[in-house]
Amino acid sequence: MPFFLVAVALPVLLLMQRWIHTHLHGLSLLLTGRSERAVIVYALILLPGVMLHELSHWVVATLVGVRTGTFSVIPRSQPDGTVQLGYVEYYKGRTLGPIRESLIGGAPLMAGTSLILLIGYHIFSVPDLSLAVQSGDIRVLTAALNQIYHTNDFLVWLYLLFTISNAMMPSRSDRRAWPAFVLIMAALALIFTILGIQGVIFAGLSNVATTVFGNLGLALSLSIGVDILFMVIIASVEGLVGRLTGASVVYGGSGAVTSDDQRISS
Repeated sequence: MPFFLVAVALPVLLLMQRWIHTHLHGLSLLLTGRSERAVIVYALILLPGVMLHELSHWVVATLVGVRTGTFSVIPRSQPDGTVQLGYVEYYKGRTLGPIRESLIGGAPLMAGTSLILLIGYHIFSVPDLSLAVQSGDIRVLTAALNQIYHTNDFLVWLYLLFTISNAMMPSRSDRRAWPAFVLIMAALALIFTILGIQGVIFAGLSNVATTVFGNLGLALSLSIGVDILFMVIIASVEGLVGRLTGASVVYGGSGAVTSDDQRISS
């Protein structure tokens, strides 16, 4: 069940993250009217999460003995119209290998889910909310939600959850070594099977895997809940600003066309 939860939650969160990044950039365009300023506003909103993403790359690369280069969280527009919010350079010599590169690439997801769980458990008391949901009693659930709402610095923690959730997913370059890593794991499993020790190995790993995937599923579910709230907020603000300014953003084309025939590049 924990594995199934992660398998469902991960692609859902990826789709939601894509929507949020696209519309957050579009909202920034509506607010500023210029693509250069929009990129800055868009990047500033997600800055805490981007800093965690790049810092986790740098820390893990250092821990596994890979020499690092430039570290940056300054946004840069790419030729294909996308925006690179940050990057860390590390040296990919012949000795790097898919295992170490996969660890470096997956570092933001590990760091992000860990912080989400810390905030969920120790700030928002997610276990109490889970028990309230399971009870089926609307009064208990209302009391649990009210307790979360009255958490000290509620909006700050909610914002941090949002930025971490939408910057922790590994990018395409981060996932480059993952196919080779999966092949290595599959080869090891085959070797264990041939040697007849797969039962012992898998039995020893089952409890660890259940715990890891259970916590990962909880973190992803919490991220989805937070993203749903912010998607409603972003869509509402975008619609309101569009009505006030008489402009709108058309996504997916070479630019964004406003209702008064001005063009804002996106």
